[in-house]
Amino acid sequence: MTPDEATQIARPWALASLPASGGDVGLYEFEHGFVAWAKVPPSDPDRPPEVIGAPLAVIDKDSGELTTWPSLSPQAVAELYELELAARRRFPEDVRQVLTAAGWKSNRNVETWIASWLRELYEASPGLEQRLPIFPVARRLLEEFGGLSFRQLKQPGVATSGWSVEFWPTKGRVLADLFIEFAGDLGMPVFPLAWFEDGPSDIVAAADGRVFLLHEAGEFLIGADPDEAMRRLVRGEPFAEVDDHGEVLGS
Repeated sequence: MTPDEATQIARPWALASLPASGGDVGLYEFEHGFVAWAKVPPSDPDRPPEVIGAPLAVIDKDSGELTTWPSLSPQAVAELYELELAARRRFPEDVRQVLTAAGWKSNRNVETWIASWLRELYEASPGLEQRLPIFPVARRLLEEFGGLSFRQLKQPGVATSGWSVEFWPTKGRVLADLFIEFAGDLGMPVFPLAWFEDGPSDIVAAADGRVFLLHEAGEFLIGADPDEAMRRLVRGEPFAEVDDHGEVLGS
């Protein structure tokens, strides 16, 4: 898409949103699109400005789709749009909607919060840091999703969907012995990620990136990697039961 084509798409939007612009637009090009804004003639210096905080638009280079964005600099809007595209590639629409409503965004990072929580956790239980260490996969997951809570999408005919999920550190539920025992069976460290309403039970990450549910009825694999686990968890898809070593039964 050329700048002229983007301008033609943006003009009706500019005219409708700010008639005083006469459809005149400014344009900022970035990798995946154009940021457009309605250009309003300078107002009388003796009168208040006619426009304060006007929205901007993005025209996608591939699809030509026009979307509206908050009143920020064109560069900031372009950065937000790139993050939105990354989120679209990562998670399907239904999953992204649930996560976004819970407060997630693709550049979310609550590193300071998690660091403070871990410090308090380990200080309250001497020796726990050695028995239940946090590792890179679990840390990254908590920094991105820590503190979020959502209810699973309800799948027709699936009894195991529709439950509430709360990511640490929203629940003070560190069942250290349970997690350490499962880590021993698995042969690698695990760390708690979230509280799951059914049971209730606990979601843990393993050092190799797999995500498991530790339930009173058994252990289950939620996903072979974090993103698969988030998709299946949000959608309420059935989890595969595993043996003591984390291998899917019957596979």
